[in-house]
Amino acid sequence: MSDTDAIRGLVKDILKPIIAEAIAEANAETAVKNEKRYYTREEACKHLKIGTTTFYRLANKGKITILKVEGKTLVDADELDEAIETRAVYRYQH
Repeated sequence: MSDTDAIRGLVKDILKPIIAEAIAEANAETAVKNEKRYYTREEACKHLKIGTTTFYRLANKGKITILKVEGKTLVDADELDEAIETRAVYRYQH
């Protein structure tokens, strides 16, 4: 076995587990990012610093899309965060 082959084998033995671990971590992070998040009505109101009446007023105007699941009112967290960032929905300001 030549020195070059020995070095290649050593590098392969060292790098292969490191690369495999990095790929596994990246896949786990991607899975978490792709998971849908929802706010309950209470969480959305707290996040926006608004009351329930204002929450439903915004929903009726189409500013907030609500989803009813088993009696719970939910809001897509990413959609609400985007609406806040684009100023489609304002947080209460003193």
